[in-house]
Amino acid sequence: MIKIYRLMFNLAILALLPWALFTQESRPKYALVIGNGAYTGLAPLVNAVNDANDIAAVLGYLGFSVDRVINGTLEEMEAAIMGFISSLRTAENSYSFFFYAGHGVQSNGENYLIPVNARIPSENYLRNRATSVQTLLDDLDDAQNDLNVVVLDACRDNPFGWNRSGSRGLAAAISQPVNSIVVYSTGAGTSASDGKGRNGLFTSKLINNLATPEIEVTEVFRRTGQEVASSSYNQQVPAVYSQFFGIAFLGDTPVDFERYTPAPPGATIIIGETEKREKDPSKLWSIGASIGTCFVEPWVIATASGTIAPFKYSFLEIGVDFGFVSGLPNINYYSFCPFAHAAFYWPFSEKTSAANTIGAYIGAGGGYMMANYTFPNGVLKKNGFAFDAIVGINLFNIIDMSYTLRTNIKNANVINKISLGFTYRF
Repeated sequence: MIKIYRLMFNLAILALLPWALFTQESRPKYALVIGNGAYTGLAPLVNAVNDANDIAAVLGYLGFSVDRVINGTLEEMEAAIMGFISSLRTAENSYSFFFYAGHGVQSNGENYLIPVNARIPSENYLRNRATSVQTLLDDLDDAQNDLNVVVLDACRDNPFGWNRSGSRGLAAAISQPVNSIVVYSTGAGTSASDGKGRNGLFTSKLINNLATPEIEVTEVFRRTGQEVASSSYNQQVPAVYSQFFGIAFLGDTPVDFERYTPAPPGATIIIGETEKREKDPSKLWSIGASIGTCFVEPWVIATASGTIAPFKYSFLEIGVDFGFVSGLPNINYYSFCPFAHAAFYWPFSEKTSAANTIGAYIGAGGGYMMANYTFPNGVLKKNGFAFDAIVGINLFNIIDMSYTLRTNIKNANVINKISLGFTYRF
């Protein structure tokens, strides 16, 4: 009798399983994808339309009902958003996905998406002639659906001549809906390039991760952010702002989905912005040491130095030279020269890894040289301020080669210094 009941129970489970799976996968899913590239009066964007079309194709494959706007005017964008929100309000337990590629600007902490026909002579016109991201987020909050994903690949420099607020890129959202994930292709307040391939760097990585089966939504953006940061050597680091603490799959739900755990409760999760600021390879923060020669006096010169980089593509070097061993017969020599140099840095390429590890620099500065000569018949000291001109090359954030022309202002002596050293960048 027990075997009969067990058999009936198993048959019931098998009968209900397809219904349960169908119910789980039949969740309403709506997407709105906008790609603006053919701007009139503004710089066109090469990849924006391709990015939108490819994202729309992947979302359709994942089971989303996709509405797509390509090179949209303000009226077309607003109509599409209203239809998108209307669908979410009438569908229970729905998922939403909003993707935008195109020009975007911030003003007073609010973000705006720019239509292709925009005529915006000043920031005062943004509210009426561009699409407010905050308004979109507020509408999504009102819809009260289970998950909202908002992806903005619009973090390019302000395309307009005016820039009263002086801010680059987009700003972090003032407020976002519960159960939402807002993703920027690069950190708030920074900019990302449009790229020269079919897709921009961020969207190319996002497409691959969206198309990978059975990945939980937060893992999709974790992988995307990690791959973009790694591929750009932290020059472009996406930002993810999450107020979603559940488990969700944009495509099919795996049978063993219990292995996934929700994000921990707490404040908004922000990924990557401090990492970009601290590890941007165009900012050459470093410590280093080198050995070189001035050919005559001093014959050997050791240098310890460090650089700070308050601005991109430039740095301030502070160090000290220790000279010893004269190249002249019967003369002993040593010198001590603290110095400071201001320099500009140029990466060899903006599109390859070499951009982050190989570059040339040129600068100028000076110091105070204290030199001591010991002749057979006595000691001579030469102290005075010196002017430096320097050029160099940095290889792989490890090797530093430089040439310094140093002139003692008091005595008009010229020293040619060539150095090879080890540099640790951080």
